[in-house]
Amino acid sequence: MNRRGVGAVDIALLVLLFVDGLIVGIASVAALNQHVGTAAAPIGIAVAAIGNALLVWLASGFADSPWNWLPVIGWGIVVLVAVGTGPGGDVLFVSDWRVAALIVAGIAGPAALVWAAGTRRRIEQAQRG
Repeated sequence: MNRRGVGAVDIALLVLLFVDGLIVGIASVAALNQHVGTAAAPIGIAVAAIGNALLVWLASGFADSPWNWLPVIGWGIVVLVAVGTGPGGDVLFVSDWRVAALIVAGIAGPAALVWAAGTRRRIEQAQRG
């Protein structure tokens, strides 16, 4: 973890990671309703979990929590817009398990990574004394 003050370069990189969170959001929303033949293959769920976890891991090198969650906020903005209705009442998603799984995976993936990193850090500190 970065314990020094956040500089201008760190802020610029966090803004870029926020934009990357928006891109992961667009990719996960676009890939949620994919089908392989007649079977649903919602790979957007995996895109959200892996993409957000990777972005939070990268952001943790530049800032301490809660700023390392900035990419997930960008992802969440895209998902919230996609879940809403359009001007004519049209919707992008049918309310089913895939939408709930997308939201859970997009938050649980990075949360598990942050929890594991925090647990490992606490174990290392305890072993040092």
